[in-house]
Amino acid sequence: MLNLREVLPKMPKAELHVHLKGAMPVEVFTALLNKYVAENVLETILSEERDYYSEHDNIRPFLSPRHWSAEEVLSLFCYDDFDQFLATWLFTGHFIRDAEDFRRLVTAVIENQRSQNVVYAEITVAPPEYLHRGIALEDMIGCLEEGAAIPGIRVQWIIDLVRNNGVPHGVDLLKRVIQLRTPSIVGITLGGAEHRYPPAQFAPVYDLARNHGLRLTVHAGEASGPESVWDALRVLGAERIGHGVRAIEDESLISYIVEQDIGLEVCPTSNVRTGIYPSLEAHPVKALYEAGAPVTINSDDPTFFGTTMAEEYAYVHALGVPEEGILRMIENGFKYAFLPEDEVRKYLDDVEREWGRLRLEG
Repeated sequence: MLNLREVLPKMPKAELHVHLKGAMPVEVFTALLNKYVAENVLETILSEERDYYSEHDNIRPFLSPRHWSAEEVLSLFCYDDFDQFLATWLFTGHFIRDAEDFRRLVTAVIENQRSQNVVYAEITVAPPEYLHRGIALEDMIGCLEEGAAIPGIRVQWIIDLVRNNGVPHGVDLLKRVIQLRTPSIVGITLGGAEHRYPPAQFAPVYDLARNHGLRLTVHAGEASGPESVWDALRVLGAERIGHGVRAIEDESLISYIVEQDIGLEVCPTSNVRTGIYPSLEAHPVKALYEAGAPVTINSDDPTFFGTTMAEEYAYVHALGVPEEGILRMIENGFKYAFLPEDEVRKYLDDVEREWGRLRLEG
């Protein structure tokens, strides 16, 4: 029997659902925080925003200007509920303010992925977060293309149009992305408040993306139930589902997902930390696997949720998914990637070879 705790960090892995800012290493955020504390950026935060942040114990200390260590900054990423997580997410956005900050973020996230033996990553980036800070879309896309050229890992980008901004904004932003599109931008998604902005209304956005050869995934079946996943599949024509875990509540939907071979981007720790499930033990990843659903494992916002890809697989194994199931999920990360079939086959051969080698060593 393999010692998976030792094997998983060594295995070549793919990640299909990870957010750029959510994967920002703590050391990088610490440097940005200290940079802008020194430049008195905290004084530019509007009073109503400051009041909102001060309601949260984890953020309140960081509203006072001083020099911070990375160890101290770890306490920022400790929260009790989704509202506190959201406040923390918004607070960190104040400290990515120009193209150089964005480039630093991109490079650090990719290098961190590579250090975990993630050999292929589809990283989600939400331009509205950075446009709001005055970073030009042209500069962002230039940084993304530079990041995709970093050796030792294959990176493609998923553009999150952020459903909270509405359909017209999504169409307009997508048109701009298409005009500036580089080869490493492979697809789109919709993050944000799923329960307030359900998928079906975004059909014009997805039609436009499809017509321009972009691949399609969407956050669904997380904050909302199976009906959201149905709309993502039948109305938007999504090829994969971001999260999708609440599909387990509808047997006919699970059957459809299995029959149509729809990959699910499952993020166990994220679903617990955001309150979708009360504990890892309550998470349906094992039930999805046993039902035959194509499960991929992902970290979502690993810095904000204190996890890594290897730890996510270890959690899933601890929930009762056997070794062969873990191997299948690792393979699924490549099988359901937005990649040509010949590249997928090469990655799968590498996974099989490395799994066999590590088994012999064990």
